[in-house]
Amino acid sequence: MRALVEKEMDHRPKGGYVERLGHGGFESSWRKDAMDWICKVHSHYNFGPLTLCLSVNYMDRFLSSFDLPHDKSWMQQLMSVACLSLAVKMEETVAPLPVDLQVCDEYYAFEPRNIKRMELVVMETLKWRMHSVTPFSFLCYFLDKFNEGKPPSYMLVSRCAELIVATVKDYRFLSFRPSEIAAAVVLWVLAENQVISFSSALAASEIPVNKEMIAGCYALLVKKRGNFSASLSAPLSPIGVLDVPCFSFRNDDTTPGSSPSNNNSSSNDQASTPASKRRRLSASPI
Repeated sequence: MRALVEKEMDHRPKGGYVERLGHGGFESSWRKDAMDWICKVHSHYNFGPLTLCLSVNYMDRFLSSFDLPHDKSWMQQLMSVACLSLAVKMEETVAPLPVDLQVCDEYYAFEPRNIKRMELVVMETLKWRMHSVTPFSFLCYFLDKFNEGKPPSYMLVSRCAELIVATVKDYRFLSFRPSEIAAAVVLWVLAENQVISFSSALAASEIPVNKEMIAGCYALLVKKRGNFSASLSAPLSPIGVLDVPCFSFRNDDTTPGSSPSNNNSSSNDQASTPASKRRRLSASPI
């Protein structure tokens, strides 16, 4: 656990990025547009929550490190495709081709070679650190720690996955480490179900994570409560998260195998977008 906490610093955006996003402007606009598109495609293909988490992690780290060209609007879209494509390759067992990810509100249509080149730019910028440490990396640990070693229910894990995905969409949570977000989310869900008291559980715990930062993240979760309720109206299937070996579910719960599975074949049938509606960049843009 301590090794993972130390490693998580290598997979965070560079300093000053969150402050720049808070001031609005170019980076903030790029992130918002990219986030909207990634979420739409993620929903379209019914990818797992880890895929969304990874793609946004790649995007934030890239935006915080790369010298962005203000005069190349197409690059924001290409970056989004590349980051999602890399996350899909890392996480999904059945994945569409990168070119087939261009299914939602696309103004440009990029050829496979251009997407591949942008993937390379992203990976080089991230120093090839693609096995990112995310809040999901700590979910098993904190569920066991705060739930007194009891096997978590399917709905408990699903709710945690939903909240983690919701935090990914709000740049303010970038101020917290993934471990702090995971701890705050687990405490939130357990307190929500009246299993524990947040304050007493946090005070009594012995964990290698800054408790003040966990409390700060929890406070932001409370502040965002209304927005989360609206955004989580449709349950998220925690595909991928439930495959982690540490999860052993209670017999009276719905089994992980009964959750909806990825339906890439049907999605591909709906994925075609008329080429006439989009600008095709056949020449190499990078």
